Amino acid sequence: MRRYRSVGVSMLVAGLLLSGCTIRHGDFTVLSDKLVNTKEFDLSKAARTKGVTGTDTAHIIFIIPTKGEITLKNALDDAFRKGNGDVMTDAVIYYWSWYIPYIYGYMGWEVTGDVVRTRQ
Repeated sequence: MRRYRSVGVSMLVAGLLLSGCTIRHGDFTVLSDKLVNTKEFDLSKAARTKGVTGTDTAHIIFIIPTKGEITLKNALDDAFRKGNGDVMTDAVIYYWSWYIPYIYGYMGWEVTGDVVRTRQ
């Protein structure tokens, strides 16, 4: 009986230590956090940088995050800097987090897609 109890406790502890969460917030045809006039701009013919990934992350040490606020806007701005543009096409957004209570954790936003520059 004691053996089964220790196996159960070990499985519970391992499950808690390996727990995390990833949420796919969706697929977007066009995504931007800037004011963009696409009425007179043809996105299909524009030069694009494919497969750009922007992130905004924070570590959690004990219960204190190492960064104030993580946001989708910061992840988008990171992708726009990397791709030298202001609009993402075929974008996929994820939010993830995992945490070992009172020890360490990691959380963040990630956006991946093609970056297009509409401004001169």
